[in-house]
Amino acid sequence: MKTTTAQRRGVQRGTRVLALGVTAAIALLALPVLGAAPAAAALPSCTTTDRGAIPAAGRDNHQCVLGSGNQGVAVKALQKSLRDCNKQSIGVDGSYGPKTRQAVINVQRKAGLAQDGVYGPKTARDALELRPVLPHYLSML
Repeated sequence: MKTTTAQRRGVQRGTRVLALGVTAAIALLALPVLGAAPAAAALPSCTTTDRGAIPAAGRDNHQCVLGSGNQGVAVKALQKSLRDCNKQSIGVDGSYGPKTRQAVINVQRKAGLAQDGVYGPKTARDALELRPVLPHYLSML
C-alpha cells in the first residue's frame, strides 16, 4: 500500500505535536529540580493556642490562619485579643463569624494591611496589639 504525501505530512505533524507535548511535560516536571520557586504552600488552620493566648497550629508554630467558619480555642484567643487589646466590640464565643471577620478587617485597616478579614501570620505580626498581655511573646510571631 502506497502512502500519499498528505498522509506522510499528517504523520509528521502528529509526531511534532506529540514531541512538543512530551517536551512540555518534561519541562513542567523538571521545574522543582531546576530550582523554580514552588507555589506557596497553604498554611494550616490554627487549632490551638501557644501559651494559652496566641492562636497557633502547635507549640511555637504561629504560621497558621483563621477565617470564617473556624471554631475553637484558637478563635477564642483571637477574639480575646481583638476585644481586650485592640478595643474591638466583639464577643468571645470561639466561632469565627461575621463580627470576628469585621474586627480583623478593622485592625488590618488600622495597620495599613490588605483587608481580607483573615487572621494569619502577617495580621498577627503587623496588626494585632498583643503588647499589654504578652510583652515577651511578640518576638515569636
